[in-house]
Amino acid sequence: MSDLDKVDYDVLNVVALKKMASAPTIAIDTGVDAADVTAALARLSAQGLVVVVGDAALPTDEAEPALAAAASEYYADLRGDPEVGELVEKFETVNSQFLTTMSSWQQIDVGGRKVANDHTDSEYDDKVISRIEKLVARLGPLLAGLAGHDGRFAAYPRRFAATIETIDAGQHDFVSSPTKDSVHNIWFELHEDLLRTLGRERTE
Repeated sequence: MSDLDKVDYDVLNVVALKKMASAPTIAIDTGVDAADVTAALARLSAQGLVVVVGDAALPTDEAEPALAAAASEYYADLRGDPEVGELVEKFETVNSQFLTTMSSWQQIDVGGRKVANDHTDSEYDDKVISRIEKLVARLGPLLAGLAGHDGRFAAYPRRFAATIETIDAGQHDFVSSPTKDSVHNIWFELHEDLLRTLGRERTE
């Protein structure tokens, strides 16, 4: 049996995905009560799986092996679900399209050369944002299937929806900012979470 109970797994999982996270952020991403998050961080610290510095928790080198061992136990049924397996195969195609679209956000083609997008062409940026939103929408069946096994996956649609609403309100830094809950960061965390949950290795 895993040394991590499910609350501790969920909390440590978010810390590992974000590399550094505060208790309020972990509470939002897991749906776990803030006081329970704080208690979980204390247990994880005592086990040497996180280091708490100020209001931030960071994973230690022992965090990933502990998560992998716990995931193999908690998600054995999910790993054997053929419907989820089919949806995950489709995700790989969507993920490839997402990476190409993010490259289009960061770089534009000028005379056959790729240069940094200075975001002065609002029509171009709006088209890229539209493609990003359509790709996020295509994650719906997969996220619903995963949430059917574990409710914590329901946090991803909420986060995507809140971020897209912010982008549509004009804050385009929420497309790819590394310091915000951007579409790029949420997508990256989902992909890493998916790989850990299913016990798979990254292919790209």
